Amino acid sequence: MIRYRSALVVACGVALAAPAVAFAQDDVPSSTPTTTFTPPPMQYPFVAVSPSKSTAGEDVLVSVGCAVADFGEVTSMVLDKIGKFEVTSEDPVILGAVAHLSDKAKPGFYAVKATCKTTTVTINLEVAPGKTPTATPPPTTEPSKGTPPKSITPVKPAAGRQVPKIPVGAPQTGGGGTVAHRK
Repeated sequence: MIRYRSALVVACGVALAAPAVAFAQDDVPSSTPTTTFTPPPMQYPFVAVSPSKSTAGEDVLVSVGCAVADFGEVTSMVLDKIGKFEVTSEDPVILGAVAHLSDKAKPGFYAVKATCKTTTVTINLEVAPGKTPTATPPPTTEPSKGTPPKSITPVKPAAGRQVPKIPVGAPQTGGGGTVAHRK
């Protein structure tokens, strides 16, 4: 009987070990890759503005992805001064220049267009509302004299009682059966 148990243990061990050995052999790397990574094609030409949300009177960076020989011009009704474009990246070629938002620019979205050979690309530039000065004067450091200014009218107290029935006596807290009574 002991022989049969030993044989059964060996048979179970082989049955359990065989899939593990087969699985380990499946993990052998192949000499040729099964997939290759292909990066997505670059959107070329392109135009970008940084920051894309600015206020009137600020400077922004305008970047254009275009070959130097094909580069035309950058236009926008909100940019009043555009600097000279210089190469900021060689591969891929990116040209960049500082542009000034008009001081009279009103809040809204404006198109920035760049021409590269025969292709025109466009991006939106958002002009945000500027900081407006506050209409209220700063607080004074003088101590108050106890009388309210003429522009503030004091609140009159309400006439009559607030509740129709006024409670009388001590409040009922409900000490009940949990309180030990002493005599």
